Amino acid sequence: MGVNINMNSTARILLAHHLNKNGTGQDFLTRACAKAFDNYVPFDTGRLKNMMITIDITKITYSAPYAKMQYYNNKGMGKQGESAGGKRGMYWDKRGFIDNRDMIIQTVANFVGGRKG
Repeated sequence: MGVNINMNSTARILLAHHLNKNGTGQDFLTRACAKAFDNYVPFDTGRLKNMMITIDITKITYSAPYAKMQYYNNKGMGKQGESAGGKRGMYWDKRGFIDNRDMIIQTVANFVGGRKG
């Protein structure tokens, strides 16, 4: 008795689930993270969070000249800032991911055809 098993290559399986390197799964994850971080980015005029953001396949860049200063030194004193009971302030990516990780993971799992483990 013989058994033949025909399987697709690893690359083909990854591609079918959008998990190839720098593929649509990575782009989807990056955009889901940017969306989750949006409510955590300091907001004065809205320029930093709305106009000075670039989303590439593997990274999110806030390119305002003052972005680095806001990232490391923002005191969250604005009306939606941490000091006023809001979410906006420094380290917005880390806090945004911690607070939204389950939603991000579930959203990406749904996109790639998997499930949250």
